Amino acid sequence: MASIDRLKQAPMGRGQWLIVILCIGILALDGYDVLSIAFAAPGMTAEWGLSKAALGFILPLELVGMALGSIFIGGLTDQYGRRPTMLLGLIILTIGMAIAGISPNVYILGAARVFTGIGIGGLLATATATTSDFCNDKNRSLAVVLVAGGFPLGVYLGATFLAPLLKQYDWRVTFYLGAALSLAFIPLVYVFVPETISFLERKRPKDTLKRIQKTMKRLGHPAPQNLSPQTAEGLIKVNVIHLFKPGMLNITCILIFAYFANIATYYYFVKWLPTIVTDLGHTASEATKVLGVISLGGVIGSIGMSIAARFLPIKLIMIVSLLMAAIGIWCFPLFTETLESMKLVGFVTGILIFAAISGFFGLFATSFKSSLLGSGAGLVLGIGRGGAVLGPMIPGFLFTAGLALQSVALIMGAGSFFAGLTVLFLRQTKQVDKSHLS
Repeated sequence: MASIDRLKQAPMGRGQWLIVILCIGILALDGYDVLSIAFAAPGMTAEWGLSKAALGFILPLELVGMALGSIFIGGLTDQYGRRPTMLLGLIILTIGMAIAGISPNVYILGAARVFTGIGIGGLLATATATTSDFCNDKNRSLAVVLVAGGFPLGVYLGATFLAPLLKQYDWRVTFYLGAALSLAFIPLVYVFVPETISFLERKRPKDTLKRIQKTMKRLGHPAPQNLSPQTAEGLIKVNVIHLFKPGMLNITCILIFAYFANIATYYYFVKWLPTIVTDLGHTASEATKVLGVISLGGVIGSIGMSIAARFLPIKLIMIVSLLMAAIGIWCFPLFTETLESMKLVGFVTGILIFAAISGFFGLFATSFKSSLLGSGAGLVLGIGRGGAVLGPMIPGFLFTAGLALQSVALIMGAGSFFAGLTVLFLRQTKQVDKSHLS
């Protein structure tokens, strides 16, 4: 039996689950790093005298880098390997966070945030591809969604542990901690995450057989004596263009639109919620607590999605989650009488919308074949960052135009609703479609 087929069919060993755990940790790093600028913002504003306009420009800069990193570094993972690309992303992340911590002015900080975002975006795509390649068919959707759940976990843990640190140290500790954590993951990945078997079989670099034998032994599987015959797929230089060829065009476009639309709804909800709560007469501290409850719901939703994906088709769960998330967004304005009612509806909506976000990573793994998984996930995530920008921006215009909260929620919740309808038409396959490689 070929090594790839053995990994797909045999039970997963401790080495494979360790790789999954490390990828969860990497996504948690990403979640923390995206959150870090929000925690540092008050201290930065006080030290440098930043206006709200200047702060509004700085806060989303990592999203620009994330878009670039997801598209370009995500493509590298299919060309040069999962392991070196993951290490590159961690190095970029570490350097970017360190520079942000020592920045003498807002301009260097802004450049550091864009640079950091490049590393974050690359890791989002690479961790997904690595997890998918090392998992068997039985646990692939579960594991990939668990890894995606690392992102809200990082947000939640960051919110929990940074608050007391910021009472003792200035805002720079936020970035120093992020740099230290990212640095710690570099040797862990170097030692415990080998190059994936599917990449080695496809690209056939030097000493391919020896590397596959060593990796299979480490993972607790029999080492092959010979390489399997190389497929036509392995001889073709795969790039982003192949995502738009017949057989893949429909899949790529559906995932881009659905992710873009849902992420716009998500960023509307989490970015505007504190302002909505304070406008209703509550304190900023109370608004933060509501957002914290939503983040906790997100962790639970991501875990729930991973468990459900173990027993039910990921496509079906995603459709339900997206449609229900839209209903949660629409219903929130109806439950703003008390802080407790907002926490309850926010918690439930957080479960649903974070479950959907995590579930997209499962859709990537079951829709893009291995040779295009890094490029495909990277492209969808990269373009999806446009939704991350528009999600907070559009409501600003709507509220300025005088629309009520209920009307704005109806418009912004439509993103998740139409994403759910679009996923209905998604065709999932892990089979090699030779036509789109010709």
